[in-house]
Formats: sequence, C-alpha cells, structure tokens
Amino acid sequence: MRSFYNLFLGRSQIFSLNPTRIFDKLNRINMKRTKYLSSQEVSRLLGVPLVTVSRWVHQGKIPCKLKNNAYVFNQAKIISWARAHHFYINEVSHTDLSENEKPRISLVTAIENGGVFYNLDGNDIYSVLKNAVENTSVIRPEDRERVLNELIHREEIASTGIGNGIAIPHPRRPLDCLLISPAIPVFFLKNKIEFNAVDQQPVLVLIMLFNPSTQIHLKLLATLSFCLRDKQFLTLIRNRGSRELLLREIARIETDFNRD
Repeated sequence: MRSFYNLFLGRSQIFSLNPTRIFDKLNRINMKRTKYLSSQEVSRLLGVPLVTVSRWVHQGKIPCKLKNNAYVFNQAKIISWARAHHFYINEVSHTDLSENEKPRISLVTAIENGGVFYNLDGNDIYSVLKNAVENTSVIRPEDRERVLNELIHREEIASTGIGNGIAIPHPRRPLDCLLISPAIPVFFLKNKIEFNAVDQQPVLVLIMLFNPSTQIHLKLLATLSFCLRDKQFLTLIRNRGSRELLLREIARIETDFNRD
C-alpha cells in the first residue's frame, strides 16, 4: 500500500511540474545519453590529421557544436556523416557500430564521383592533365590551377605511368582542404601520349586519384592495383569499355578484394 502511495505521489509531483521544466529535464537526460567526441577523437576515428578536422569545422563541412569554448562532435552524427562521405571508421565501440556496418571506401563510388570520360584531347603530358582537371567537376574552377601544378610536380618527381598504357596521376599531398569525398575520374585519351612509363609504352588511359586524406588514398590505390592485375579488367580498359561495364567489373573485383 505504501509503495502504491509513493508511486502515486511521485506521479502527482511530475504532473504538478511546469511543462517547460519537464521538457528541460528530458533534454538534459537526452544530452547525457548522447556521446560527444573531441577533435582529437574524430581525427583518430576518421584517420585524418587534426588540422584537417579543424579546417572542416571552420569551413562548415562537418557536423559539430561549440561547447565550453571547444568544438564537440555528436558521435552518431559523425558516423552517419562518415558513411555518407565514404570514410572507413578506425575506432568505434562495438555497441555503436558492428563490424559489418562499418562504412568501407568504395572504388566504384569514387569513380562514380569522378566520372568516366572518352576521347580526351591532348598531345603531351601537360595538355592531357590540364584538360583532365578542367573536366573533373569535383574540383572547383578556382582550385584547378593549383591541382594541375600538384599533378605536374608529381610527374616531375617520377612518372605515374605504370605500364600497359595506363597512368595513375595524383597529387603528392591529399586534397583535404578541397575535397571531403574521394573522386577517381577515368579518362580514355583521344591520342596515345608519351608518359615516360615504366615499360616505355605510350599511355591511353588516365585513372586519376583525388582524395581528402592519405589513408583513403592508400586504401583506394590498393584496391585499384588489385583491379589492374585482373586480365579481364585490363582487356576491358584497352577496349575502352562502357562506363556501365567498367563499374560492373570493378564492383566484381572489389568484392573479391574485400573478401580477402
């Protein structure tokens, strides 16, 4: 009887509260349940430098809030944001995200972001790279000269012509201040270009890598290298296969790569 009375009394006290106070109390409870991450934790979670996280915050590219003069990040929102931008999550509690749910960086998605192009004009390394950059929509017009210079400097260090008529141009540094999602545009050239390739053969195809972090670059490069060891895929590349066939073959090979 006493317990029933206490329960009734407790409910009476709740109903006697001002509705505004009730909502405030519920919000405080929800705030306690919400897990927030620091900038350092987000840096480790996404595998990007801390300065990159700070730059994204100031550019408004990543969800966050200011609390006690420091930026904090709702873990659930960051995980959702990471999925949307194809980041692989390095550290996360098993209660937050199971192994099968972790977003993986997809080569297919990166190529869809970059696009597949045919008959790209150009008679030398500089002109094909310049035309390729101008046709890459994920790079803003005001950033294209900078990206082109990065690509040229990379070629001056060592050719990205890997043989079999293929080159993989990419900047020496990740484009963390220009991109969030990875982009890999594929260009079939109109003319064969001398590219100082390792096998001394002219290049017919450019597969360009533009990534927001070194970690993403390495993961996608590893997947792409695996694809380029597949004879069926190489034949498709040499025959200038359609975009649909190209993506289908990459999806097939990528599945095998992730399974291993």
